[in-house]
Amino acid sequence: MLSGMLLLAQDSEQTETKKAGIRFTGFVKSDYWYDSRQVVAAREDLFLLFPSSKRLDLNGEDINARPTFNYSAITSRLTGIISGPDAFGAETSGVIEADFSGVTNADINGFRLRHAYAKLRWEKSELLFGQYWHPMFVPEVFPNVISLNTGAPFQPFIRNPQIAYKHYSGDFNISLTLISQRDNSSDGPAGFSPQYMRNSLMPNAHLQLQHKTENHVWGLAADYKVLQPRLETPGRLKTNESIGSYAFMVYHKFRSDQFLWSAKTIYGQNLTEHLMMGGYAVRSFDELTMFETYTPTNHLNFWSFISYGNHVRLGLFGGFLKNFGTTHKNTGIYYARGHDIDYLYRLAPSVSFISNNVQISTELEYTAAAFGSPDQKGKVQNSEEIGNLRLLLTFFYFF
Repeated sequence: MLSGMLLLAQDSEQTETKKAGIRFTGFVKSDYWYDSRQVVAAREDLFLLFPSSKRLDLNGEDINARPTFNYSAITSRLTGIISGPDAFGAETSGVIEADFSGVTNADINGFRLRHAYAKLRWEKSELLFGQYWHPMFVPEVFPNVISLNTGAPFQPFIRNPQIAYKHYSGDFNISLTLISQRDNSSDGPAGFSPQYMRNSLMPNAHLQLQHKTENHVWGLAADYKVLQPRLETPGRLKTNESIGSYAFMVYHKFRSDQFLWSAKTIYGQNLTEHLMMGGYAVRSFDELTMFETYTPTNHLNFWSFISYGNHVRLGLFGGFLKNFGTTHKNTGIYYARGHDIDYLYRLAPSVSFISNNVQISTELEYTAAAFGSPDQKGKVQNSEEIGNLRLLLTFFYFF
């Protein structure tokens, strides 16, 4: 009798032991779009940032005032959700996710890594290691627009190799993340490269406090990073000159039944790698030694998104950003995106029709940029507003 009970107990323990496994989800996605003029964008213009500035020919006509269209299925996605037995007294999980958009425009249709991370989850804490969204993206609060840009350049859009620790206390959690760069990287003398952060010997540090309830999510965060743009001057002299930059963020989301409202504000410096506006400029240049110092750009970013409905879902996105120039006077040499844009705004209404695994969506996205000439402190003067209207049609098949 006793031996039988022991066998039953052993069988029960073996049943409760979690087996390692993976299940796949994802979607097939096709995008079709029209732009009223040439644009600044990525992935064959699917990832739209803002309209191109005027480029005049010999007759004074704007070469960039030319409409364009395209079709694409490169963002079709495959996600592997991994489960396994407990380790170190924690529940374990992982994700590997990829799509076909490549790492650069030259790699379109290439199978590229989006996410690859594992988690250890204890009762009141969590450890994540691998590649995942930068914590300024905030997976719980982002604009659920139809466009691939997901609200950029008003909203961060970046995935990074990282180590993240999170502690839970009731409805609150606080997280500390140490981050490097890979596909999305900072601008500099050698172009876009993660080498500037690696040479600084200091990972991007991020601290965030979040509060979550059934209907609300809100949070605030601080972010700091250091770059070393050069190891040597153009005159072949060793240099250790670096540039530090910070960002502050606050956000909120409210959901009730079919209604959702979310918003985020970021004031930050040198946010190029987030596919946002900004970067830094050369503050001073010694003509004898060719030593440089640097000064960051400063931008205020805001977006808000509302949606309503289930099978028929209406959405409206609005975004605005303002360029406040560089912290110090500069020489006019920039390593930045949009340093000649005074302000930028976007309005994007959308409608989606959803039936089981199929979603058909359309979005009308108007983005306007005020181009001008930066003064000695990077503040843009005599700006002229230029707009682009994008009509987007997207088909999803989820599995």
